[in-house]
Amino acid sequence: MPESDPNEFTDREKFILSYYRSRELSGSRRLLGYGLIVVVASVACIILAMVREELAFGVVGYCLLLGRLLYYITEGGRWTKDFQNIFAKYDSKLEALTDQLRKKQDPDGRA
Repeated sequence: MPESDPNEFTDREKFILSYYRSRELSGSRRLLGYGLIVVVASVACIILAMVREELAFGVVGYCLLLGRLLYYITEGGRWTKDFQNIFAKYDSKLEALTDQLRKKQDPDGRA
C-alpha cells in the first residue's frame, strides 16, 4: 500500500481553501448578514418580552445570542487548528520545493 503524503490536504482543509478562494462565498457581506439576522431576531424577542411582559420571549432572545456566541467560539477553535495545519503544510511543501531547486542548481551539495 503506498504511503500517503503527510502534506496532503484533508477534505476539510480543501473545503476551507476553496471557500476562501471564492469571493462570493467568503465575502464579509454574507457573514455580516448572518450576524445581523441573529441580532435583529434577538432584539425583537427582547422587545416583545418587555411589551407583552412574557419572560419566554426574553429567554429566546438571550438564547439566540448565546447560541451564536458559542458557535463562533467552537467553530473558531476548529478553524484555527485547520488554518495552522494548512499553513504548516504550505511551509513544508515550500521548503521541499526550495530544497529540490537548490539540489538542481548545485548537484555537488556545495554552498
